[in-house]
Amino acid sequence: METNESLLAEEIPVGHAPIVAACTPDGRHVYVTNFGSSSVSVIDTTTRSVITTIGVTSGPWGVSVAPDGLRAYVACFGNDSVAVIDTATRTVTASIPGLNSPLGLTVSPDGSRLYVASQGGNRVDVISTATETVIASVPVGIGPRNVAITPDGTEVYVTEEGANVVEVIDTATHTVIATLTGFLFPRMVTVSPDGQRVYVTEYGGNKLDVIDTATHTVVDTVTGLPIPFGVAVSHDGLLAYVARDGDDSVSAVDLIRNEIIDTVSGFHAPSWLVVTPDDLEVYVVNNGNETVSVLPTLSGAYPDVGPMSGGTPVHIIGEGLGNTTAVRFGCQPATSFTVLNDHEILAVAPRLATDVKIDATIGQHTTRTVGRFHYLPDSMLTNISPTSGPLSGGGTLALTGRGLITTTSVRFGDVAVTPSSVLDDKVTVTVPPAETAGPVPVTVVTRSNSYGRATFTYVGSPGITSVTPSTGSTAGGDPVLIVGTELASTQSVTIGGVAAAFGVISDTRIAAITPPAAAPGPANVTVTTTGGTATAPGAFIYT
Repeated sequence: METNESLLAEEIPVGHAPIVAACTPDGRHVYVTNFGSSSVSVIDTTTRSVITTIGVTSGPWGVSVAPDGLRAYVACFGNDSVAVIDTATRTVTASIPGLNSPLGLTVSPDGSRLYVASQGGNRVDVISTATETVIASVPVGIGPRNVAITPDGTEVYVTEEGANVVEVIDTATHTVIATLTGFLFPRMVTVSPDGQRVYVTEYGGNKLDVIDTATHTVVDTVTGLPIPFGVAVSHDGLLAYVARDGDDSVSAVDLIRNEIIDTVSGFHAPSWLVVTPDDLEVYVVNNGNETVSVLPTLSGAYPDVGPMSGGTPVHIIGEGLGNTTAVRFGCQPATSFTVLNDHEILAVAPRLATDVKIDATIGQHTTRTVGRFHYLPDSMLTNISPTSGPLSGGGTLALTGRGLITTTSVRFGDVAVTPSSVLDDKVTVTVPPAETAGPVPVTVVTRSNSYGRATFTYVGSPGITSVTPSTGSTAGGDPVLIVGTELASTQSVTIGGVAAAFGVISDTRIAAITPPAAAPGPANVTVTTTGGTATAPGAFIYT
């Protein structure tokens, strides 16, 4: 792929050995840690200049801005602390001790907690932002480096270069609930805006890993990234930008297809990057020449695929779009479009059946191509099997239909699962666990943004409360009524270990016929459902 230097804007000088950057929620300022000069540079994104430099204690590394924008937190590697910066006065108001060589840190979505990778202590420390004290420490593997938290605040992902793993921390219990192996120097970690994916750069593996947050597994990789350091995801979740320390460039990755779609060169040992909240600019920290570069975000149409039936919302990114008077997909006008600003249009794809270019008419006379759009066959889901299962999940579910080859995930209610096998007419997934029994919609999500829907019923564990009559002949053939709970999905009944003919009357009642027994005596009655197995010891006595 050709690289591009023409997109680079001016370089903004900062302090010595800059490492990490963070943007304020309003997009007006970018905070950059200068490890070598023990300071933080504050960049005004309007003037693209440093407006102040804040001195902090030894070796600032990670920086994170609170969701309300009122505080910035800086991990000070050299003196085992976190500096608290008031963003209004741009002064250090507190220093939180008790860390151990802290590197990466992140603030919870509600702003109440700060999670810090204490590399020297092989742990993640939890800080209360209200009291500005360490309230918990979670032991992890060797060399934790960076941390990221899911948008719902329930999980923290930790990259550990010393152990070559990524660990997942439950924020409710402050315990590690999953350990993902197979990485080579995992470095930066970030979470998609919808919380379904986590992206990890492998500094030693030259790739970007894609983790499914529902299954805690790596579901895809993007290769061809020489010594990747930082990664930042756009706020619409469509693009990722990866800093390539190996060849002084930045790659843009299409997160619909998980493919590199552009690479920009001309950086200087890029270490970190941050996307502004409007998704129009990327600030790239150049560790090599102590500057920050401003990179315009990639022009084009995102997503660039959709169903033939149309209706796909498409964000068109570019320059000089504010006076757009028409948008066409091939020869057809967009179903609708809205000019959001001079750099972005939201258009709705019309009904078509081929790949087309997207043209925008600027003013009355100027038309230019602003992207391409690929139409995919509509997907259809016809059947799922099985249709029910236990609350614990874990079984394999097969979904059949047509046009399923581009399936990206299967949703069980609000839980997204990555398929284990994908064919055009069949997709298989592992059923995730559920908290409560009952039906949930099963939705197939394809790259064409088409959906097929069915229903899967989670079944609680069965129970047996009585068997009547409780006695009968060893010759068998006696009708009995089994009363219990969660019996509607019964698959088999055994009495004394021998299969019995049965019929389900309701969720609480089963009619069965006793099989012959080899000898008199008590026999266990066992009912197996899709939710599990229940046994009533000696509930029927052969006479």
